[in-house]
Amino acid sequence: MKDKLQTWCLIIGVGMCGPVFLVLPITWLFAGEIPGKRFPFLRAIDNPVVFYVATIAFIIVAMKMTQVSLVAARFFYRQSKRQGKNLQ
Repeated sequence: MKDKLQTWCLIIGVGMCGPVFLVLPITWLFAGEIPGKRFPFLRAIDNPVVFYVATIAFIIVAMKMTQVSLVAARFFYRQSKRQGKNLQ
């Protein structure tokens, strides 16, 4: 039972890692600025072309990370199914 719980925690954790990173650039897009340490690093009002290109680039990278994390979660799920069949 403990092994199944650990396996499902791993699958859910890996599967949610990518979507969490996808939230950041979408929030930047809605806020209209990329935050820095003390002041906004880049604002849509100041330089819209650079801001939107950078935000779209971050969204594309985050989508790729989401794809990789979901593929890894699917791999762990299939691996756990194989181990379950071998035990029976």
